[in-house]
Order: sequence, then C-alpha cells, then structure tokens
Amino acid sequence: MITGLHLTSIYIFTRGFLLNRTILTDQTFHDQISYLVEPTHRRAIVILIDALRHDFILPPSNLTITPKDGFLISLPGRLSSESPLNSRLYHLVADPPTTTLQRLKAITTGTLPTFIDLGSNFDSTQSTIQEDSWIHQLYNSKRVIGFAGDDTWINLFGLRSSNLSTGLLDNELSLGFESFNVEDLDTVDRGVEDHLFKILGIDQQPDQNGSSRQPYKKQWDVLIGHLLGLDHAGHRFGASHPTISSKLDQYDRLLERLVSNLDDDTLLVVLGDHGMDSKGDHGGDSFLEVSTALWLYSKTRTLSDLRVDELPDWILDNQRDYLISPPDSTSVLRSRTVSQIDLVPTLSLLLGLPIPFSNLGMIIPELFYRSSLTVGSTPSEQHGQVSSSNHRKPPKVLDPTETLLLSTETNSLQLLRFLETYAGGPDSPGSNDFSNHIGVLRSSYKSAHQLYRDNQYAQSFKIHRSFGTSLLSISRKIWASFAPGLMFVGIMILILSLISSLKVLDRLRSTTFGPQAPIRSLIDSGLRKGLIGTFSGLLIFGLKIFGYMNLLQHALSGTAFGICFGLITHTDRSFPAEGTLRLFNPGQIFRLLPLLLHALALGSNSYTVWENQVVVYLISATVLIPVMIRSFSAPQKRLRNRLIMFSALFGICVRLISLSKICREEQYRWCSVTFYADSTSSTAPSWVVSLLIPVAICLPIGLAWFLGISDSYRGAASIYFGTGLRLALLCGVQYWISDFIISQGDLSLKPSLKFTGAWVKTLVARIDIAICLVGLVGLWYILPLCIDVEREEEADKGKMEEMSNVSKKPKVYVIGFANAYGSSYLMYLSAGFGLIFLVNQPMGELTISIGLIAILSLVEIHDSLNDARSIDRSFQAAVEAVAAGKPLPGDSLRAKTGTDGEEAERKKDPIFDRSGRHTDFLTISGLGLLSYVLFFGTGHQATLPSIQWKTGFIGISTAHQLWSALMIGLNTFGGFVLVSLSVPLLGAWNLSPILGRGGRVSLTTEVLEGSIKLMNYHAVLGLSSMLSCSILRRHLMVWKIFAPRFMMASLVIVVVDLVICFLSVGWGLSLLVHKVKRNFGTESF
Repeated sequence: MITGLHLTSIYIFTRGFLLNRTILTDQTFHDQISYLVEPTHRRAIVILIDALRHDFILPPSNLTITPKDGFLISLPGRLSSESPLNSRLYHLVADPPTTTLQRLKAITTGTLPTFIDLGSNFDSTQSTIQEDSWIHQLYNSKRVIGFAGDDTWINLFGLRSSNLSTGLLDNELSLGFESFNVEDLDTVDRGVEDHLFKILGIDQQPDQNGSSRQPYKKQWDVLIGHLLGLDHAGHRFGASHPTISSKLDQYDRLLERLVSNLDDDTLLVVLGDHGMDSKGDHGGDSFLEVSTALWLYSKTRTLSDLRVDELPDWILDNQRDYLISPPDSTSVLRSRTVSQIDLVPTLSLLLGLPIPFSNLGMIIPELFYRSSLTVGSTPSEQHGQVSSSNHRKPPKVLDPTETLLLSTETNSLQLLRFLETYAGGPDSPGSNDFSNHIGVLRSSYKSAHQLYRDNQYAQSFKIHRSFGTSLLSISRKIWASFAPGLMFVGIMILILSLISSLKVLDRLRSTTFGPQAPIRSLIDSGLRKGLIGTFSGLLIFGLKIFGYMNLLQHALSGTAFGICFGLITHTDRSFPAEGTLRLFNPGQIFRLLPLLLHALALGSNSYTVWENQVVVYLISATVLIPVMIRSFSAPQKRLRNRLIMFSALFGICVRLISLSKICREEQYRWCSVTFYADSTSSTAPSWVVSLLIPVAICLPIGLAWFLGISDSYRGAASIYFGTGLRLALLCGVQYWISDFIISQGDLSLKPSLKFTGAWVKTLVARIDIAICLVGLVGLWYILPLCIDVEREEEADKGKMEEMSNVSKKPKVYVIGFANAYGSSYLMYLSAGFGLIFLVNQPMGELTISIGLIAILSLVEIHDSLNDARSIDRSFQAAVEAVAAGKPLPGDSLRAKTGTDGEEAERKKDPIFDRSGRHTDFLTISGLGLLSYVLFFGTGHQATLPSIQWKTGFIGISTAHQLWSALMIGLNTFGGFVLVSLSVPLLGAWNLSPILGRGGRVSLTTEVLEGSIKLMNYHAVLGLSSMLSCSILRRHLMVWKIFAPRFMMASLVIVVVDLVICFLSVGWGLSLLVHKVKRNFGTESF
C-alpha cells in the first residue's frame, strides 16, 4: 500500500515536472516559399561520426597539418588549410543532453530536444520524428535517401519501398545496425563503409565466391552514414586508449577514399553528434561532451568567395563566433564555432530545400557570402505573411552581400513563421511562455526587414542575427513547460503517505497475533476509503474541474488521497490510548537528525554536487558518534566492547568505500578519480585487479567470522559459503580480469584475443548468474538451518548409584540455535550479493564487498543496542518489583512447568521478551546513508555520464533491451538493493525459535517496522528533491543538478520499495519463516 502511494506520487509529479515540449507538425512547403538562392550542390554525402570530439579533428590554428598528425583525423584540417574556399572546418556545439537520439533530432529538425526527452533515448522505436526536418524536405522534393549505420535513423524516419509506404529512407539503399553493442567496435563501421562504397561503386572487393560485387544501379541524392566505433571505443576503454587512435586512423582513410571519388555536384558533410568526456562517456553538458566538429567539403565548386579572415567585419563577431581556447586548456586555439542546429538551415539552403518549419538555427553566414542567382520569388512584402500566389520572377544575379542577406532574410522569415504559429495567438501552445517577448521579437524582425528593403545590408544582417539569437535564447529558457497543479498533487500525496506510514508504524508496535490485530482494521479502513477515492476521482474527471489532469491521473490521485485519509483518520477503540499517533515526539528529533540534514542538503546545488562527501560526514557525525557515546553507558563490559569494536569496524569500512570515487564536472578542480586508473580511462587500476582473487577467497571467511560470534557457522553454512558463494565470487572476478586483459594497450587490437576474451567473459558470467539465481537460492531453500545437533549421555558419577534403577536420558545440544533465523537469512542475502558483485567493475567489487562487512557490523551494533536496552528494562523491572515487594520477574519462570506456562513467562520477562525490541531509526539512517556511500563508491554520481554502459553486456554478446537494462540498473543501484535485502537481518540476527506448541516470535513485525522506516527515509529524500525541483524549476541549474537528482531519488524509491516488497519481505522473509517453522514449529507475527 505504501509502495503504491510512493509510485503514484512519483508518477503524477513527473507528469507535471517532466512534460514533453510542445511539438508542431507543420511543414514548410514549396507553395509557401520558393528557393531564393541558387543551391550549390544537388547531392550530398553526410558522414556522422558518433562521439567525434572536437580535438579529434580540429587542429590548432596556424599550424601546418601533415598526413599523420598525431591523435586526430588529419584530412579535414589539411584540406581546409590547402583549399580554404572549398573546405570549411568548424567547432560544433551540441545542446545537452548529449545522447544520440536527441542529437539526431537536433541535427535534422533544428529544434532543442531537452533533458526531458532523455528517456526516449533507450526506446527509439517509439520516437518517430513528427516535426519537419531536412529529411522530410528531401523526400518532399522527390530526392532518394540512402542510409547505413546506427538503426536509430531507421526508427526515427522509417524505410520506404513498394511495400513500405510510411518511411522516408529508401529501403533498397539503407542498412541499419544495432547501436547499443558497445563491445563491438568494428562491425558497424565496416558495414557502413562497405554499404556506402557499394552504392558509390568505389573499389569493390570480391565477395565470398570470388566474383566482384556489383554496385547499386539505383540513383541516389543523399547518402547518410552513421559510424559507431569511436563511441563504443570511448565507452569501452576511455578517450585516451590506443583503440581511439586506431578508429580515428580508420576514419581518416575512409574520408580519403570518399574525397578521391567525390564528384563535382556532391557536397561532403562530416560531423559529430556529440563529444565525449575524458573517460569516453557522454550525456551531460561538460565542454568535452558538447564539443564536436563539422567539416564541409566541395571538390570543385567553392563554398565561399572569400576566406573567413577576409570577410567584412560586420559578418562575424570575434567573441561569439570563435572559440579562443577550451576551458581548462593550456593550448591557445582559435576555431570558428557554430551551433549544431545551425547545420539545418545551412544544409537546407545549400541543397536547395526549404528550411524545416520548427528550425531554431541560423545559417552559417560565410557559406553564403558568394555570387549566385535568385531562383523563384522573394519574401513577401508583408512581414511574416506569405503570398497566396507564387509569382515567379526571372533569375537575378546577386553579389556576395546580396546572397548573404537574401539567405538570412529567408532564415528569419522561417523563424518568424514558427514563432507566430507557436506563440502568436491567444490559443497558441506557447503564448504564455512568449507573452513577454513576442512583441520585441516581432519588432526586431520588422526593423531588419525594413533595413533590408532599404539596402542597408550590414545593419539588417546584424538585427536579423540578433532576432535569431534572441529567439533561440528565450526558447532555451522556456522550452520546457510545467504543470504546477500536477506537481502539487504529487508532493501532497508523498507527504500524506509519510504521515500514513507513521500511523502504520504505531499500529505495528502494538499489534497482536491474529485476525483482531489493530493493523488489520487499519489496512481495511485504508482500502475502503481508497475505493471511495477512486470513484470520487472519476466523478471529478467527469465534471472537468481540473483540466490539467487526465482520467488515469484523476483515478490514481483519488485512490491515493482516499487511502491516506482512511489510514490517518482511522480510530480503533481496542487500541490503547498510549499507542495513538504522535507526529511530534521530541525524543525522536535527534534520531531524525541524519535524515533531516540529508534532506536539507538536497535543496542546495553545492551540497547536491558534493553529496558523495556529505553522506560520509553525516554517517560519521550523526550515526557513529552517537553509538560510540552510547557504548560507554552500556550495562555490561561485553556489550561495551562489542559496540566499540563494531562501530570502529563500520567507520573504517565507510571510510574505505569513500576512497573510491568518480568526479562530477563541477568537482574536477578539487577531485581526483580513483574508481578508474585515471581520469581519462574507463578501466580499473591494475592494483585493484590484483586484489580481486584474494577478496573472493577471503570474503566468505569474513562472513564465517560474523556467524562464528554466535557459533552459528554450522551445518550447511560451510558448504554454502565456503564453496558455493566463493565459486560465484571467483566467476565474477574472472569476468572482470578477462575484461581488464582485453583492454590493455595494443592487446585490445588483436582480433583473436578479443574473440577469446569475449567468449570467456560471457561464459563465466552465465555460470555466475546460474550459481547465484539457481544454485545458491535453491540450496538455501533446500538445505537445513545452520545448526548442528549433538547428543551426550547424562552421567553424573556422584549420583550414579542413586539413579541405577533409572535409565539414562540422552541430552541434546542444538548448536547454532541462538542465531537460527539470522544465519539462514544471511545465506539468502549472500546469493543476491553474488549477483551484485558480478555486475560491478573491479573497484566496485572491492567496495561492495566492504559494504557487506559494513552492513553486518551495523547489524551487530543494532543487536547490541537492543541487548543493552533489554538489560536496562530488566534492571528497571527488578527494582520496581523489589520496591513493590513482588517476586522478581525471572523467579516465576522457574516456578512454572509446561510449555505453555514457560512461554507465557518468557514473554513477561524483559530478559527474554523481544516484543520490546524495535528497529531504531538511527540504525535505519545508518543503512540509508550507507546505501548512498555505496552508490558513490561503486563509481556513480547523479549524472548521466556516470552510467556504466558496459555492464549492460554482462552474460550476453549483443544488447538486449530488457536484460541490458536490468544489468545496468543493478550496477547503478546495487548498493540500494543490497541494503534493502539486508533489512530483515536487523530483526533476524541472534533470534532463536521458541520451542513447543504455539511458539511465536515477533520477527515479521520487527522486519516490517524496519522496512517501512527505510522506505520512509528514501521517500523523505525524494520529497526534498521534489520540493527543490518545484521551487527552483526556473533555476539556472535545474536541468544540470536538481532534475538528475530528482530522477535518481525517484528511481531509488522505486528500487527500494520493490526490493523490500518482493525480494526482501515477500520472498526472503516468508521462506525464512517457513523454513524455521518446518524445523521447530515456531511461527512469526
């Protein structure tokens, strides 16, 4: 029920915060605007190199480029230096998010896909481009488009043939490849090269039968090739690995062959969709990720009449249009820089196409500073309005300035037409967003147009550029719209769910066994009110009161509010008065301090950026120190020593885990990467790899030590931990050792080694998964509890003669009985740990292993604190009994006989009574903070580039949508999964069954209490993120810091809730209780 409330809250808030931007499906047609400037080329070859970072192709300025000039593709720089009028090389700036799908949309439509659209990157089959694009314009102009490479293009634009009538790419000339297989560096690139060269008829190689392959006879107009090897090499090995140099050299040779066979009427366009950071990853907005390159080359026809440095000074701005030097760079560069969306109007006009309707880019002006002819009509004299008839005029010779201004005027007219459609009327989708700007923008266009008519070209050009720049700037700020009503509803549901869970916790603490338990009537009340709320929500939807909510949102919110109302307002006469809900208990404030400080930190962009350090300080200051202070007042020396020892061990583990980290972009000046070999690598340090085998061998020994404290390393434990778990860990180690060997230097370039290594990796991963999910879990269910049974003949020599007539009775010792629940559940936990161990990279395997030791240390701390409280209660009860002249609680136990009486007295005796035990929120805070320490320690941050994509191929050779997502998710949230699985240990540790008929233990109640508290911990952090995003939704850092943190918090809530409901309590605890009942007859409540 609580999980459902959390999921409903996240869904509704997300629908209000992460709205998709408004999409206009209008297109620019020939009867609206004619070709105003003579196109330079009829055909084009577009080569998109995925993750082509700017420094892989852009040479330092004023340097002579040699054919092999180090770590870059040298041909574009060399030709630009030799033939500057035919070859133009640019620094290209991509808008974040720097994911391929979003960049392809920008490159083809000229729009600004935002962070909100990111989720569609993982399911491009549902992301068909509906907006106008130069692909649509090519098709409308009866041009034939061929394609080879990343199949995302086919998902976006579709294939067309005699049998396929909905697509835009020619089916016969197109060939797509899987885009997520980062393990494969060469298949896609070879396929693109072979397919394009076959279409072009370049150097045809013999096929398998020895005969020469025939080129395609079908005519083409535009060929597109999308190369993926560089991107995969970056993800796989990092940006400085030798495979990067190898791929760049391969692309240099590819471009050499294309240039040598290029005809006069074909324009060659080479560009990147985004860059890559120092580790080869992308997705964020750092300089290296948004910096890519653009190269245009024409073999004979010039692209401009003048070199860039010869242009009139009013065309380019030295500050805005040039990249002087990259941030944090010691080299001095001066590169011409343009926005990625500027390619759309530029390429459209160069090929004689109308500019796509929704484009926000501006032409690259120097490419239009050339003499040309007009073709067709001129823009309407009515500003922004297109004539109903298309009056053809004879061609007119234009000088370079007139060509540039006519192209700029065409571009601005298209921008104005988009603005008028998007925000020009009261019913327009963006009228509210542009209400304060549209008047100024219209006036700016009219002024530029009037100056153009008056032949004041320089002033007209500047104002046109200012108009386009202002429109783009405003669009970037307000492109994403919000639904504050939905956001408010989501926040309120989460707040009410937290209050409701407090009511549930109160009932759990005082619950009794059986159908009359207060918790049952509470749940019934919530369900009844929830049903009423559902019908109420549907009724409100019918009345159309809240127009911003659809039917599903009305039903879900009504149900959620009804459940919360039913839980909060429920009263039970049988429930004791002292158990009523108390929201403000001063004694709980101190225990809530870790959570409150953590939640407050998420409201600050600085604290959110440095959250990996914040959680370490919080866990030390608000969890460890209070426990250490409590240890000095422990009633027994044994407990005092245990608290001190395990607190120290827990603190050491946390500190060791925190030493492993990666750095966010904002941290780089003050942070050093330790998770990888260095900041430019995506492989582990060699010393870490050398420690993996010892860790896999020794970790089961560590678990045995914890079990040995209660003498519960008995029975099946030695086989399970010593053999089964150790074998699983060794398989996980072998997987990453193989990966490490393959990634080393020139070894990664040997095909035989890559094939053998990939085969070994896949095999051991599958063996490991089978051991964990089938072997260990199956053994845990089948094998008996971790106990040994020994018999000893009672033979008291002093009483032998007196008992000579009595037969000797056997004496039975059950060794491991005191921790029968905890030792068995640890077996189940270790099976899940084995899988989490596999999906983490080498440094992650070390940190997650230390994390398991930290969890067990915290479990021991929790058990010792409960023991100390039990002894304190026992002592207090004894004092009160003596003062009242009553027998001590323990004395009555010895006076009773029989199983029922013994159990009754055990429940009354504070020494044995577990009903007084509870899961302290301070312990839960320790677990919650530890899960975040593990998240950061396993090489993650609340950023997109930190996602470890390579883990999506564990156990498989090619990408699989479901399996890859599961592996990446388990890698990312493995720490949260492990901590959630460990919650039942808090109640089960050092818990022994109660023998005899009707024996019951309060294990389920204690575990549910701890589970709800952990769920609430993460829900409060999610609430803090929601409030931050809601209040700061127009903040400069909302999409860079707060939105990713909200998405992470939401996913954490989902993961923790589902793991607790289905794996921890629903599966693990249920089977544990069944196992113990099967052996001893003990039930749990």
